[in-house]
Amino acid sequence: MLCIKPCGETFSPLPPSLDSRLLSLQVSTLFIYASSDKMSTCTDLEKCMESLIEVFHRYANEDKDGASLSKKEFKKLVETELPNFLKAQKNPNLVNEMMKDLDQNKDQKVDFEEFLSLVNGLSMACERCYMLHELKGKKK
Repeated sequence: MLCIKPCGETFSPLPPSLDSRLLSLQVSTLFIYASSDKMSTCTDLEKCMESLIEVFHRYANEDKDGASLSKKEFKKLVETELPNFLKAQKNPNLVNEMMKDLDQNKDQKVDFEEFLSLVNGLSMACERCYMLHELKGKKK
């Protein structure tokens, strides 16, 4: 099991394009390390972050690059990890369209940051559905 601890480096948590006083906010970079003794101390959120990292690199490592997803790797990741999402879309060209939209630097690959854009977008859509469901439940 991987757990997270501070490593002393800093980064800005917001994209540089945002004009905000929060841009100056610096947070500790997280360092992931193996520790069987610390398994029980990992929080749900830390486990989710670990899972995202592991899933990305499981597919990115198929061509031994490890740093990004090729079109083939991305297609396999989406088809394997998001089958219900794909089935609901009913668009046979969706994976290609997603790859094109996510590949912000146009290098024909999806790096981890670009992958997180997908996770973020899907999570936001799911959260909206969750909230609508919650509101309907409270009206009854």
